[in-house]
Amino acid sequence: MLSAELSRVIDATVDEARPALVKLSRDIHANPELRFEEHKASAWIAELLRARGFDVEHGLAGMSTALRAKRGSAGGARVAILGEYDALPEIGHACGHNLIATSAVGAFLAAAAVVDRTGGEVLFLGTPAEEGGGGKIRMIERGVFEGLDAAMMFHPFDRDMLAHTALASTWLTMKFIGAPAPAAAPHDGRLPWRHGMRFA
Repeated sequence: MLSAELSRVIDATVDEARPALVKLSRDIHANPELRFEEHKASAWIAELLRARGFDVEHGLAGMSTALRAKRGSAGGARVAILGEYDALPEIGHACGHNLIATSAVGAFLAAAAVVDRTGGEVLFLGTPAEEGGGGKIRMIERGVFEGLDAAMMFHPFDRDMLAHTALASTWLTMKFIGAPAPAAAPHDGRLPWRHGMRFA
């Protein structure tokens, strides 16, 4: 649980950044850019972060619109906050990626304001090409997420949800062939190793 002092610092940081964050959200919304072409959005995000004293890396994983900024030090938890900012073809920011990007920047600024007192490291990762381009996949493949303890983001929806089923997963249906065992006697179970498990 955060102390009252740290909570005040976080609130003050967000309040101070509010006009810039609102402008960022509106600018991204008014200038929709498709996957891998988010040059204005990534530049505006980088400009906002640099104005607040952060170094911003461009071109992660071979993508010119991928960004990273960080604050804190090694030795504690490393947490990334992810921002998406690409638009959908023909309809623009119907998925609210302007809000995702802005909230990620705001959350990063808030966490960065206290990370020296809490320990660890917080990162902002600008992740291009969510709408069909697989920007995060490229970043994973190139090691951008290595060493992180957690990565998080928020997505706007028409209701509040505390949890959501995974959207990027492969569903498998398996059928066990053998003799089941009760929890009290797991050694009684039998698995015919030649047949093992069958995928339906």
